[in-house]
Amino acid sequence: MYNVVCLKWGSKYPAEFVNRLHNMVRRNTTVPIKFYCITDNPEGLDEGINFRMLPDLGIKGWWYKLMLFKSELFDISGTTIFLDLDVVITANMDELFTYEPGTFRIIKDLKKGFNSSVFRLEIGSQTEVWERFWENKESIIERLHGDQDWIAEAIPQHMNEWPREWVISFKKQCNARAKRTWGAIGRILLKLDMFPTTKGYAQLPQGAKIVIFHGKPDPVDVMNGPWGVWKEAPWIREYWK
Repeated sequence: MYNVVCLKWGSKYPAEFVNRLHNMVRRNTTVPIKFYCITDNPEGLDEGINFRMLPDLGIKGWWYKLMLFKSELFDISGTTIFLDLDVVITANMDELFTYEPGTFRIIKDLKKGFNSSVFRLEIGSQTEVWERFWENKESIIERLHGDQDWIAEAIPQHMNEWPREWVISFKKQCNARAKRTWGAIGRILLKLDMFPTTKGYAQLPQGAKIVIFHGKPDPVDVMNGPWGVWKEAPWIREYWK
């Protein structure tokens, strides 16, 4: 049995994002899985989603992802994939559970560092990530941008990346950005909501299993039309449901 875990904290994303993610996981797995949502508010979650109440630890947002590195995570054990709520699953993801089993896997950012939108671990392994964070959380939160930076700093020897074609960035690998963005003038037009309509369509590369949406736009922003400098991606409608 494998696990998929997501985190819903605060009001940034509604329960519908969890439900869509659950549906995508179910459609795109044949291996046995349990789907968990760790949340401070389970209202609106579909049946079949195992929710666990998020404890108030005095931290915010993405820092709660580090809970997955605790020696015990509720009643969850074994091989576990964490997914951000704004990813789009576009193909069968069984291989993400079985690829080089027992190793920690995370997204290598195309520019620098890592991205924790999709990562895999064995619950109870690499516990130093959580233990050292909890002992020094105030200074770490002040010093670093987010959880992924701390994971990379805490366990650099375990930062194994996914095969590049499996987990991709909408912004960087889908030909999604307008070729002409008008520089400083374009930024002003964006703020005034006067940017010229972006032409063309974002493309889904062959072999992609999961598309991540770091920052803005979210999938909902571009599935029915362009969003600022970002092209429409009509294929999202086929998968994100």
